[in-house]
Amino acid sequence: MFLNLKRLPALLVTALLVLGLILVYCFLLYQNGTIPIGGKKAPSYVIVLFFQWYLVQLGIKNRGNQVVHFLHLFVYQYVFVILVGILTFCFFYWFYQSSEGLQILNEYIRISLIELAQYQKVIVQQEGQNYFMELKNNISQINAYSIAKDDFFQKLALSFLPNLLISLYYKRS
Repeated sequence: MFLNLKRLPALLVTALLVLGLILVYCFLLYQNGTIPIGGKKAPSYVIVLFFQWYLVQLGIKNRGNQVVHFLHLFVYQYVFVILVGILTFCFFYWFYQSSEGLQILNEYIRISLIELAQYQKVIVQQEGQNYFMELKNNISQINAYSIAKDDFFQKLALSFLPNLLISLYYKRS
């Protein structure tokens, strides 16, 4: 089987490396005036995708001509993505509860509400006043947990198709 307990330490070390690279990416965004929340952080998924591919390629290379079922590769990648998701969830949850994180989060909410107000007329015309008020309330309720949870589930959702394609490409039957 491609995924066994011997591979878990390597997956964990790689997941920690990916977490570090994502944090560097977020730090660079913030230093350049962009708050790394939501869609601004989404390109960091390329880092996860690269390491998914790298781990599978390395594992296939080490196995030689042995048979590898695509589901083994698929599960192997998902274990990696879940590890990265758990690590980023924990870090973002912890960070956005800290004083520095709360300042960044409050600034993000303030900027988002200002931007929403700029489009109020169009939103109300197209979607109605109730929708606008619900959107405004939802933005105001963003917190550390919601950011961490969204990041975790986005990683899982965004990894499905690449996992499938990488697994099918590298399978050996």
